[in-house]
Amino acid sequence: RAQMSSAACTLLATLATTAAMQTGQRPSPPLRAASPRASMLTNVGAGIFAVSGALAWVAPGQSLANYGLATDASALVTMRAVGCWRICGAAVLLAGTRGPSHAAGVSLVAAALTTLVSVANWDVLSRPLGNQIPGVVLLSIVGKLTLGGRVGPRWAAGVYLLLGGLIWAAPTSTIQDVYEIQKPVSDVGRSMLSLSGGALVSTGVFLAGLVRGLALPQCLALTFATDAALALKWALLEVSSLGGAKVGGFLWAISSLAVAALSLA
Repeated sequence: RAQMSSAACTLLATLATTAAMQTGQRPSPPLRAASPRASMLTNVGAGIFAVSGALAWVAPGQSLANYGLATDASALVTMRAVGCWRICGAAVLLAGTRGPSHAAGVSLVAAALTTLVSVANWDVLSRPLGNQIPGVVLLSIVGKLTLGGRVGPRWAAGVYLLLGGLIWAAPTSTIQDVYEIQKPVSDVGRSMLSLSGGALVSTGVFLAGLVRGLALPQCLALTFATDAALALKWALLEVSSLGGAKVGGFLWAISSLAVAALSLA
């Protein structure tokens, strides 16, 4: 089963890279200079992602407690995963001020670094190195090619949306078939893993907006509206069954909605 999963991942990665190389010469939307207001909004959004991500990475137990959730080994690992992908998202938001191609390239390199940094974290649950290191290498190569203009920026958005959507919608399958984790993962751990996928989705929405030629404030609005929707869904449908308090999820959703509204004001 592990061999089939690894082979499938390798095949998909090869196909994606080949397709990207074949279509990488398609021009991206022209670079728009970010206005002072757009730069300010970007800094605010990136700051929210970075601070919340840093807290989740450095103090995952406290972050879980803030939502009234129980702490266990798997929940700590997956809460850190939420944190590192939100920090990654902050870097992508900042890169967005320099246009879609730059943001796309940075997003792939940042994803490679995030995956590499997370190796020690996942080792607690005995996740095999074999399904992490190849991704680091592939993302680094495609990221460099994207920064050099040889790969189109829309592929980065696709990677974030596809992988993030998979993790968010199917955390159990991700744990068993993609990450190949053999140690037990609690319900809280699965929920946190799903939220880490949501962080990828929010970043993917930002990249997709840039690729479509939307203005930076519009991309930020879409990003934080997505973040708010995911937080609200989590608060309404998951937190109570995990023994947590909904208020934390509601506050998260409200703060993200505020950033989205400010971006469109």
